[in-house]
Amino acid sequence: MIKHDMRLESLTPKNKIKTKIDDGELHVPAEEANLGKHRHHICVPGKYILPFRIDMEVRIKYFKINQVASQLRLYINKGNVYFNGGHTSISDILTGDDVLPDFICHNFIPSKEYVNVSVMFGCEIMWVAVDGQFCFSSYKMPYMRLMRENALLDSLRNGVDIAICGGTATRLSIKSLAITEYEDDEPDMPAEFMDLPELSEFELFVKGLPFEIQDEMFKMDEFLLSDLKSSMKFRKSIKNGILTYKSSCGFRYEIKEYGAGEEILTCWAQSPNKPDYTNAVINKLAESSPVFAEKIFNRIHGCEVHSRGCKRTVTYEFMGKTKLSCCGRMPIKMDSCGFDDLRKFISAASEVV
Repeated sequence: MIKHDMRLESLTPKNKIKTKIDDGELHVPAEEANLGKHRHHICVPGKYILPFRIDMEVRIKYFKINQVASQLRLYINKGNVYFNGGHTSISDILTGDDVLPDFICHNFIPSKEYVNVSVMFGCEIMWVAVDGQFCFSSYKMPYMRLMRENALLDSLRNGVDIAICGGTATRLSIKSLAITEYEDDEPDMPAEFMDLPELSEFELFVKGLPFEIQDEMFKMDEFLLSDLKSSMKFRKSIKNGILTYKSSCGFRYEIKEYGAGEEILTCWAQSPNKPDYTNAVINKLAESSPVFAEKIFNRIHGCEVHSRGCKRTVTYEFMGKTKLSCCGRMPIKMDSCGFDDLRKFISAASEVV
């Protein structure tokens, strides 16, 4: 076992960010964007040989108004462990490809508070914990098979790169960072992490949303897949960090990975054999509540740029007002009122179709 207690001065910024050390802590300012090929992050010096464990004490603070969750990202070679921001995903550390369904590591790292994060990339198991709370474990990561078969690429046998960053509009502070490499002395997974109930892919996704939204999401799932099963025939899928419900009549409801606390989108998808029912649904709502019908109409996201030559643009009308919109997109706030509005809209839609 070799433990590397990293000096904060040795962590180097990449791309446009600047760092500052103050009172023994490394501070990384918030960035407007931190995604893609030119991501801004802090590089850990050297390369580290699997299996290894990363332990760090970090704090994240967000700056955008109404931002619910700050984000923390730990890059391992081409893959990443991603905390907060709606829900959490991981990709293969060797190739960057998504090799498992999206899962939750942890989504409740508070703003402005230091937490202890531990991530173990072992030969037999990979696990994650925050402040001693289990977040995730897997026995099926592809790198494990390659290690057991002695089939790692030579470039990876010599170690992998590690980097850390905060998300968009998130300030990151690091108090300590240690990386422990193991040879034949890899520790077992902590006993308290063993034999935990296995969650479904949907449960894992929902568990990554803020607490106040989780119950609403379970209620919405029951509503769409059970209560409206005969009339709307919704099917559920989770792919690339997006939870989607699609109806056979063309209705789609989705929550994106970064949607926590912001807005979810509903829309009537356009296709040659899938008519747009939105006008009819709004008129149906107006029969019992013109005020609510107007509220829904005002929610329709106007489409000006795409209206020129866009074959999916539809004109929506209500009380003498008109709007152009692609697919009838309607942002709905992720709170109890927003979910109630959405259920009322979908209930009326089920009657219309």
